[in-house]
Amino acid sequence: MGSTVSMAQVGMTMAKRRGDLRPQVRELLAALRVGDRLPSERELSDSWNVARMTVRRALDEFLMEGVIERRHGSGTFVAPRPFVKALGLTSFSEDMKERGLVPGSRLISLATIEADAQVAKQLRIAVGTPVYRFTRLRLGSGEPLAVETVWIRTSLVPGLSEYDLGGSLYKTLADRYRIVVAGAKVSIQPTLPDLRVRELLEIGPQQSCLLIQMVDTDAKGTVLMAASCTYRGDKYQLSAEVSGAAFARTNGSRVMAS
Repeated sequence: MGSTVSMAQVGMTMAKRRGDLRPQVRELLAALRVGDRLPSERELSDSWNVARMTVRRALDEFLMEGVIERRHGSGTFVAPRPFVKALGLTSFSEDMKERGLVPGSRLISLATIEADAQVAKQLRIAVGTPVYRFTRLRLGSGEPLAVETVWIRTSLVPGLSEYDLGGSLYKTLADRYRIVVAGAKVSIQPTLPDLRVRELLEIGPQQSCLLIQMVDTDAKGTVLMAASCTYRGDKYQLSAEVSGAAFARTNGSRVMAS
């Protein structure tokens, strides 16, 4: 009795003939971990019974997507996937826990200063008002991922110390000071950080980062604090959900005008 060929096998054979090796590459990557080395193009060519150039074209697609990376003289490896940071009021600690990582912080500096014109404008306070300024290195399972600097009025959080800054600032504000952040104004831009930040993040001079600046407010619209956060560009990408309401209003206005 002859052997039975499944539809999946037929589909894979046809895909090979068309030069589409994406299913095989995905299956291969699913069995590997971040940092693992892929078989050579010659080995994959022999294994899949296709031309070496066909293998290279297939791998190039995954290379452009950032799924794999080529290292000169070493081969092709599974690349680390960037953390997707949703734009919203979630703390760094919550983000890390959702990804199965251990959140951590290392306090770089903590000082009481007088607000200069720029800080005073952001916090909507008078120039010279005492504020805390602190900088933390944020870690995910020990790996440096972000550097953040925060400015907040001393009168709002009296007695703030380094012991309050080891975890989520939002949680500290809620638990100790009964302060709840309800909204934020956010700006995002690419940046090449200075030497100090690069050393903290353990990155090279050409590694771009994401600079996210926030001004947090409570439910009444009162400004609570301002923050400037530099996230590693090779570790983060941003995501956001956009409502269709604005498009509906735009479309409606066009219909009325026509």
